[in-house]
Amino acid sequence: METFLLIMMMYSRKTDGKSGALSAPSSIYQLYESKIAALIRKNGILEGQTAAALAGREAAEKNLSSVLKSRQEIEKKLADTVREMELLKEKLDGVEIAQEEANSLSNIVHSDNVRLEHDVAFLKAVLDDTQKELHSTRGVLAGERARAFQLQVEVFHLKQRLQSMENRAPTPRKPFHV
Repeated sequence: METFLLIMMMYSRKTDGKSGALSAPSSIYQLYESKIAALIRKNGILEGQTAAALAGREAAEKNLSSVLKSRQEIEKKLADTVREMELLKEKLDGVEIAQEEANSLSNIVHSDNVRLEHDVAFLKAVLDDTQKELHSTRGVLAGERARAFQLQVEVFHLKQRLQSMENRAPTPRKPFHV
């Protein structure tokens, strides 16, 4: 409907006294200029949003890298704790051989084992929290990637529309004389 009105305006003549000058083409030109300016502004905004989304994605990737590094450190600490527990078990075997030191060494190993079990439980809780955070970060990253893709598609479509509007220059017509 809007295109039909524009075409009708283009072919209608407004007379300015006796001169018969046409004013519709200039108003159509102004209308197209304002629409193109609005599309350029919207395109700039969308490009800014895309840049912000990409920056968010990079920040999320850095956060993910940090989480993965923390996870590796925690896994290393857990492996060290497991090795330490194995050494303590070997000590316990030696304590069983030496009957006279059995009670004192047994108490020491027991307290160490309790401490290590608390450490292991703590490290497992930290690992669980880290895995949850990693999962959450991956979800955020996937959302940001989807949003960035959606913005890129929208920018692409706007660029196509802008190009098609630039390519559609109005066809000049000869005014007919009455």
